[in-house]
Amino acid sequence: MTAPAAHRPLDNTGIILPAAFRAFRTLQEPAYRAYTDAHTFPEDTGLLLGLAFGELAAHWSVIMRRPDPTAYAWDLFAATIHHHTTRLRLSTAGPLQYEIVVLHYLAGYNINRTSEATGRSSDKVRHLLRTWHPRPISPPHPSGPAGQL
Repeated sequence: MTAPAAHRPLDNTGIILPAAFRAFRTLQEPAYRAYTDAHTFPEDTGLLLGLAFGELAAHWSVIMRRPDPTAYAWDLFAATIHHHTTRLRLSTAGPLQYEIVVLHYLAGYNINRTSEATGRSSDKVRHLLRTWHPRPISPPHPSGPAGQL
């Protein structure tokens, strides 16, 4: 007798992921992909997204013990993405505001979906969007290190 299809490993590693993780990934993957897309070339998104979800799977038991598992998972996901990419040139008050601005303005997610993806309340998301004041970021001064020959 074989195991039901839902419990078979997705690859040849033999690792069977918990049903809760598989459900979480199904729910969050579109927003996580959109965030990753904003930081990579299209051909690199799948690999980086797989790496980030691998980190989440490796820490799943810790994530599930947290009082705010979605927020903790988002923070771990975002840290993984930023470890392998460069942040966009956005002036923000902090990392969470940056992440929310990217999801809302670049990926086109509304406040409720941004809240669901990041695990933050819609009031928090709304506040961070309302207090974001985009400022042009000036290029390096020509006499600085980048402008020296």
